[in-house]
Amino acid sequence: MKNNKIKITILGSGSFPSDLEHYGPSYLLEINDKRVLVDCGMGTNFRLIDLGIDPDDIDYIFLTHFHSDHTTELVPLLMRLYLKIAIYNIKISPKEIYGPKGTPAFIETLKGAYYHKKHIDSMGEQIRYRELEDKKSFEGFSVTPFSVQHLDVPSYAYRFEIDGKTVVFSGDTSDCEGIKKAAKDADVFIADCSFHKGIDVPVHLNTKQIGTMAKEAKVKKVILSHLLPSGYDKDLVSEVKETFDGEVVLARDKMEIEV
Repeated sequence: MKNNKIKITILGSGSFPSDLEHYGPSYLLEINDKRVLVDCGMGTNFRLIDLGIDPDDIDYIFLTHFHSDHTTELVPLLMRLYLKIAIYNIKISPKEIYGPKGTPAFIETLKGAYYHKKHIDSMGEQIRYRELEDKKSFEGFSVTPFSVQHLDVPSYAYRFEIDGKTVVFSGDTSDCEGIKKAAKDADVFIADCSFHKGIDVPVHLNTKQIGTMAKEAKVKKVILSHLLPSGYDKDLVSEVKETFDGEVVLARDKMEIEV
C-alpha cells in the first residue's frame, strides 16, 4: 500500500513527576485506519477521550519496557474492553500487545495484582500478548525492535517503517549502540530527553547526547519528550541544536505531527 496517511499524537510528554501539562509517556501513531499505541502511561485513557478517540479503538500496543510510568493505564484499558463485552455486549476487534522479553509474564503479573485475571482472561484470543523479537510486518507498516540499555529492565526502542518513512520511539534509554542503530536516517525521532546538558545519568539521554546522536544518525526531525520538571525552564531545543542542525521540537501533550 502506498501513500499511507501517517500522524503522531503526543498523548503524554512527561514521566513519573507528571502534571496536567505533561501526562505519563504515551504516543498515538495513526496509519490510515490503524491506531497504534506506544506505551500507556498515566493519563493515557483520559487523553485519548479528550481528543475524541475511544481507547477501545486502539489496534496495537507496543510497550518499550515495564516501568510503571509507561504502563500504568494498561490494565484499566483492558478492563474497559472487558466491560464493553461483559456488560454492554459490544463486540470489539482483536487487540495485540507487543513488548520485550517477558511481556506475557509481566501482563499476567499485572492481572493478578489487580485481581482482574479472570475478567481479562475471559476475552480469550481477542487480546493477545507477544514478545517481539525481530522485525515484523503488519498491514501498511513494519516494526523493528532494538534492545537499548535502561537499568536492568528489558527495554526496546521501536523503529516503524511506512512507505519509506521512518518513525522511531526511543523509550527510556541510555546513550548506547541500540538507540543509535534505531535512529539511523529516521524522519522523526521521538527521544527520551530526561536531562539537559551537563547532567550525565547513565540510564537516560541528555540534550548533548541527543544532538550528537541525531547528527551522526542523519535524523531529519527530533521530538524531545519524556520531560522532567528540572528541564522545564531550560531551552532544551537550543541545547540539542548546538550540535544538530536539523529540526528540533519540544513535545507538548496533544501535539500532532504529520509524517
